[in-house]
Order: sequence, then structure tokens, then C-alpha cells
Amino acid sequence: MGAAESTEHQYPKADAYLGEVIQTDEWHSAQRLINTLEEKIRSTYGPGGARRDAHPKAHGCVAADFAINDDLPPGLAHGVFQPGAAYRAKIRFSNGSPNATGDDITGDTRGMAIKLYDVPGEKLFTSADRADQQDFILISSPVFFINDADDYASFFERVDSDSVLKMLKIPFLLGWQGSWNAYRMLSQTIANPLETRYWSVVPYQLGLGQERQAVKYSVRACNEGSSTIPDDPDSNYLRAAMVRTLDAGPACMEFMIQPRIAEMSVEDSISRWSEDEAPFQPVAKLTIHQQVFDTADQNSACENESYNPWQALPAHKPLGAVSRIRRVVYEAISDLRHGMNGVE
Repeated sequence: MGAAESTEHQYPKADAYLGEVIQTDEWHSAQRLINTLEEKIRSTYGPGGARRDAHPKAHGCVAADFAINDDLPPGLAHGVFQPGAAYRAKIRFSNGSPNATGDDITGDTRGMAIKLYDVPGEKLFTSADRADQQDFILISSPVFFINDADDYASFFERVDSDSVLKMLKIPFLLGWQGSWNAYRMLSQTIANPLETRYWSVVPYQLGLGQERQAVKYSVRACNEGSSTIPDDPDSNYLRAAMVRTLDAGPACMEFMIQPRIAEMSVEDSISRWSEDEAPFQPVAKLTIHQQVFDTADQNSACENESYNPWQALPAHKPLGAVSRIRRVVYEAISDLRHGMNGVE
């Protein structure tokens, strides 16, 4: 069954109350993107070795506790965010580049994917073996580089083509702001994934019914880190930095929510929501245990794990065109990867 046949009925509807607007041919743009990424994965990897189209290089998956603050403001107490609630978690840290063997010192956007376990309630998207899971997806940038669905599909068609002319036209496709965002996203170097700040980039619903609002997420270290980039870093120095940190003891990170103020758009992911006008508020603490995570078995399990922002309670529904496209793209690529690798 093709991607369009299997996912068209699942494509999210716009929530006008929160400002969502479906773009012209948005569904067809999502199908174009799926086709491009599937073709790229099939041509790059053989059976048993398929990787993610983005963020294929993990620095490690680590066990953690996700504890909601006792003094959570009432307006933010929705879904998993209930005062005093606590969840087991698994966090995957990664590089954004599609190059699964890339050098960590190369400028890149870094990823942080959080999976909570034992979360009751029906999810927006899930499978029988993941019915109790809630995912949050963040990257080391507060903004994305594209808003338009057609441009999103066209961007990857150009990136994955062999045409130099098509590649040269990418800045015109993205525009000034999108090109600047992309440059900054691909210029980042960090010392330690556990000491880096991450953002959801796209907004999410918080709450249900007339109480629902649009918010964004961010995660930062509880304390300023002391790690530095080695003078002569090897290609996997970020994994090594995590190993050193968690050999010595636990790490602490803070999960925050940014409630939107009226003029901030849920469809615009290339513009940053001002933290001066709409401050982030701490809502939970992530305690990443002292642990040994860099083993063959755990790395294999980490590679086979899937994270999807739509694997979420309705009170945490992803918002905006980028999120709606991800709803079908993430599922299609995960199914392809697991199918090629013989993983259920």
C-alpha cells in the first residue's frame, strides 16, 4: 500500500481556534516529501542497515526520571503536566545531519528526543506496544528554516537531487530569513549534549476544550556546564562527553513551557517567539541517572527506537504546517526503516 493510501485519512485537521490554517495542496506536499525521503533511504541503505533520514547519528539513549514540579501554575496543569507526577523516561541525543558517520565537530543542529513511559490515556497516534508512551521532540535551535508545505517538499527534492543548479536555487526557495536560520542551525558546535539548550521550534496545544492554548517547549541544563570542546576532537567526542558526565554522576535538565501571547503565530516556525514578551516557565525536572549506556545492546535498542511528536495525549497536540506534515512523514519513514531492518 502506498503512502497516500495508508495515511490520507490520518492527516490532521486545522484548529482554527488556535490559529491553524491548512495550506493549498498541503497534503500532496507531504506525499512528495515522503516519496523523496523513502527513495533516499532505499538508495542509501541496504536491508538490515536502514537509518533515519534525519538525526541518524545518536550520541546515546539514556534513562531518566521526568518529575513535574509540585508548584506548577494551574494554567499549565494539563496532560502529563500534573503537580507532583513522575514518569520513567528515555532520552535520545543526536546530530541532525543525514550523515550517520559524520564528524561531531562539523557544524550541525543537535537533537533531544524524550520518551515518557506509563502515561495513561489514548494517544493521537500510537501502536499497541507503545500505547503508554508520550514523546517530546526538540532541537538546539529556537527556529526552523521553512514554513511553506510546498517549499518543504521542494527543499528535500533539491537537496537529494544530483543537480547543482537545483542546489544553487535553495536560498531563493528559503528566502532571506529561512536561509539565515538554516545557516545558523548548521553552524552550531557544542561541547556536551547534556549541557546544551533545546527548543521544540514548533508550537503545541496545551489543554483541551476552551482551556486549550498554544505553547512551545524548551529544555536546558539545571546548572551551567563546564565541558569544553577538545583541542583535537575525535569524530565521536560528544558521545565521549556524555560518557564522562554520566560516569561521574547524574545530570539534571529543566523542562520549560512558553505560553503564547495573542500575536504569535502557530503557523510561523521561522520566527522566534520573544522570551521577553512570553517567558518560559519551568514545569519539570529531568534527572538523567549515573549510568553506563554505551554498550552494543543499548546502542542497538537506541537505533531501533522511534520518537514521534504525535505519539502524544490530545492535550499535547502538535500545531502548524510543519507539525501536520511530520504526522505522516515520521510514520512512513519509521515503518520503512523498521521494515528494511526486520524490526517489529
